[in-house]
Amino acid sequence: MNKPTLFYFVHAHGNGHRATFNMLFPELSVFFNVVAITTNHEITNYLEKNYNIEVLELPAKYPENYEIPEHTFSKAFEVTPYSIEPAFRTKFLAEAIIKYQPKAFYCDGLPELAIMVRGMGVPVVLVHLPGNIEQDPTQIFAHELADHIIAHFPPSLEQDNYQFKYKTYYSGYISKFYGFEFNHFKSEEADDVTVILGYDNYDEAVLQNMTKNQNTRFTIIGNKRTYDLAKNTSQLGRVKNIGEAIVGNVVISAAGQNTVAELLSLGKRLILLPETRPYDEQKIHAWVLANKNIALLGEENFSADQWQDLIQKAKTFTPDHDNLVNELAPKEIALKMKNWYA
Repeated sequence: MNKPTLFYFVHAHGNGHRATFNMLFPELSVFFNVVAITTNHEITNYLEKNYNIEVLELPAKYPENYEIPEHTFSKAFEVTPYSIEPAFRTKFLAEAIIKYQPKAFYCDGLPELAIMVRGMGVPVVLVHLPGNIEQDPTQIFAHELADHIIAHFPPSLEQDNYQFKYKTYYSGYISKFYGFEFNHFKSEEADDVTVILGYDNYDEAVLQNMTKNQNTRFTIIGNKRTYDLAKNTSQLGRVKNIGEAIVGNVVISAAGQNTVAELLSLGKRLILLPETRPYDEQKIHAWVLANKNIALLGEENFSADQWQDLIQKAKTFTPDHDNLVNELAPKEIALKMKNWYA
């Protein structure tokens, strides 16, 4: 018996969307023929290399050498240019829908794609993230038209002003590290601190203040360049597995949903330094976690003494992170999709 087709959009921004797909794809494939939708060559190549999956890469919606305007969230589709390129993208997507006749569209990002697909008669399941979406007409419309919304975090961490709870399924955090135990550091290293860099051009002065205390050893993960730091700091660069690379119980990290889920599943004490995002999703995520006594908050303008005080506090911090990560979340999401559309 042929499986029904499911279109799954894999966003190109950051590693979190890719990591989520890695966990959901095996479970969704039990019930669906999953066809990946992308807008990026790198993601396309990654999926084709690592999975036996058909990938449809949408044409670019921007003319060559087009300067993308700043997103002000003041009107719908504001960064979609008045040119022929968006029409070619829509035509490609429409022809794919006619050919494959998907039962649903799992949209992990790009609300305008959700709007286009729903307008072509396909049910939309929208992935919901924390953040200030209420000022963006495109985001609000995508949430309104979505048949179902899935949040890959627990309901206890939802924002008070979120208006679509009635049709949102909260799976809990999902993490590939759930249940793993990494015995990679000795007991005398338990007070060491790991810093996970979320982007390439991290401010060197921030890292210098953060790591100035010579009585603490620091391990930097994710740096593409070498920073001028003291001898108490090791810089590992990109690593294949942060679970094996982390040294100590305290981790300083950005507040991306996937990274937080992985660190919580490893039982780490978190100091979050949220990165700037269009909808303030990391700042809001970090604030909610701090307000719930799950993590501590740092600031880029902290002095060396302030960082030392915060790190000392983190070493004895007891976070309330029980039952936040759901080991069965990928399977449960797949079962939801089966019941809805298969």
